[in-house]
Amino acid sequence: NRISDDGAAAISECLKKNITLQELNICRNAITSIGLIKIGEALQINTSLQTLDVSYNLISNDGAAAISECLKKNNALQELKISGNEITSDGLIKIGEALQINTSLQTLDVSRNRISDDGAAAISECLKKNNALQELKISGNEITSDGLIKIGEALQINTSLQTLDVSYNRISDDVVIAFSEY
Repeated sequence: NRISDDGAAAISECLKKNITLQELNICRNAITSIGLIKIGEALQINTSLQTLDVSYNLISNDGAAAISECLKKNNALQELKISGNEITSDGLIKIGEALQINTSLQTLDVSRNRISDDGAAAISECLKKNNALQELKISGNEITSDGLIKIGEALQINTSLQTLDVSYNRISDDVVIAFSEY
């Protein structure tokens, strides 16, 4: 598909009025941060959407910032998939800040982006305060052993996370062995 930003704007208008839609998959389109900002604004109002998949678009850090604003106000969204969107640690820092106050998101997929140890540190801070997130997919990024250690430290405090996918990062065997102690 090629929904693009104009299509995303139309979808956002629907989301502002719709009270029954629970899942929206608009992955692999040409949606940029401009379109995602519109969708994010609509999700600050919408109370029915539980799953949003915007993977493999072109949303970058500006789109991640728009999603973070949505997460601060939306208490319906339970699953967010934003993999493959060129999001860096800066974008994940914004999302992590929002997740420190969000109480509904249970699944976050930020795999196949450009997230480094700074993003892992932001997620670790989020995990220390968030008790809703149950599944975190952060595979295929640029996280090293240092980032995994930070996440491991947060898991000593967090009581909700059940699934963690850190595959296809830059993590060494010795740190994985140490991580198993967390």
